[in-house]
Order: sequence, then C-alpha cells, then structure tokens
Amino acid sequence: MKVLIQCNKFQALAAKVSRYSFIKNGFRDVEIIYVEDCDILKRNFEKKYIRNGKITKYHANDLQSFTLLRFIPPLLFKKGYCMIVDPDIFVVANPLKAIREEIKYEADLFCTKIDNKFRSEIMICNLNKNLWDFEKIVEDLFKLKIDYVDLINLNFAKNLKIKKLDKKFNEHDHIKQDTIFLHTSNRQTQPWKEGLKINFKNHFSIIYIIKNYIKYFLKLNADKRVTKGYFYKHPNPDVHNFVVNVFNSALINKFISIEEINYALKQKYVSKEFTNYFLKKN
Repeated sequence: MKVLIQCNKFQALAAKVSRYSFIKNGFRDVEIIYVEDCDILKRNFEKKYIRNGKITKYHANDLQSFTLLRFIPPLLFKKGYCMIVDPDIFVVANPLKAIREEIKYEADLFCTKIDNKFRSEIMICNLNKNLWDFEKIVEDLFKLKIDYVDLINLNFAKNLKIKKLDKKFNEHDHIKQDTIFLHTSNRQTQPWKEGLKINFKNHFSIIYIIKNYIKYFLKLNADKRVTKGYFYKHPNPDVHNFVVNVFNSALINKFISIEEINYALKQKYVSKEFTNYFLKKN
C-alpha cells in the first residue's frame, strides 16, 4: 500500500520522522508530499475561503497549510489503495495485519470517527473507486461554494461508502495498549516545537476566548491554547517520551541528519528544548 505524508516546510522534519516510523513498521512505499510543490494549492495562497461559516484566508505560512493535500490521492493514482496521513502521525505498532483485515470490507474510504464526525487526517482511499475531483474541490473552496469544515469532516462526500476505523488507528495525544497510530493532534503541544511561539491561528469564538481569559485571571483552569502564545510541553509523558525516542531513532538510522536538525532549529521549525532531550545521547 502506498503511504503519502502531507507536509509543509514547518513540519518537514516531523514528516521525515513519521516516514521512518512507517518504514520501521513494515511499509515500503512511503512518500512525503509538500504543499509548496503543489501548483494547484500554491496559486490559491492568500485567497479567501469559508471556515466554519466565517471568511478567512489561506496563508502559505500557516502551520497547517498542507491539510488540503488530504484529498490529492485520486489526482495522483488511479487504482489500488493509498493511505494519506498528516505529518504529526507516527506508527506505534505494526498496522499491516489490522489494515488488511479492514480493507476486506467493500468501501470507498476508511477513516476514524470522533464525536460523530469523520476524521480526514488519516484516510485509506480505495482508488479503484471514483472518489472526488481534487481540482474541483479546491476550486469550489476558493469560490466560497463549500465550507472548509464540511470538506475536512467529509460532509461533502455524501455518495461515498465510508468504513469507520477503530480509534486505535488515530489515537489523539494518548498511547494505549492497542494504539496503532499516534496523532499528536493538539498543535500547541507538538513535542518538537516546545517553547516556540505559535505560528498558526486558533479559530476560537470571541465568547470562548473571553471566558478563558476570565478563567486565567481568576487562576482557574483556562484553556492554554487560548491564553498561551507558545507551544508548551506535551502533558502526557508517554507521548512526549515516545516522540523523543522516535526522533532519536530516526537520527540514528539516518532518516534525518544533524544538518537537517540544525537547519530546522535555525528556522524555528523545531526547538532547542526538544532536541536537547535526544541530542545529548548522540
């Protein structure tokens, strides 16, 4: 099965470590695709689109500028199965047997569902089926015909047969006994960015922001994503340690290099606080 890891320059090092985790666990055909190489998306940088009912802009320098690449597989391949994942997803346990069991079911798409919403951050696409037209999706988004949220949650795909995957295929910020894929989904606690200033826009409502600042000033339990303008240490030590170890292992096995780490540090794509956890070992 082909694996595509979507990425941008900000997450390039993490994507290479993600690729290492896939190859280490039995995948052979794993490719990183960059939004900066996609002309269809590049020509829409700084254009307006609708997100959750509000007009916003598609910024080239946003941490998650790559997310529309989730829908590119049918443009690149015409048959077989392709898994497409975000660059902040890492393989915890060999998934090949579990995936083979899942794709025995006749479906167009396979993904997890959380809070009754499909999650597109990791999808197995059956490319033998007529899924969607990537260029048409992008065109409709920037002509304000569809909402980004409806796209990301697959609400636009009414005619597709979607097979729900178990949560273990997309475990958000926890590692459990049966976890297969770890998704460091909270952008602000991604371990490799600990201590850096955030470089993305949180799409919280004004009411939610005000409430949490009131909590903050009253020294109550406020949402740190609202009150802190920087990436902070992941609160789950199992996740933090796993990510440190997989970065270290990727370095040892030459999937990333000291030169790439130093470049990422210089560009503030990763933090010194994070690299100190494993560079001292080498």
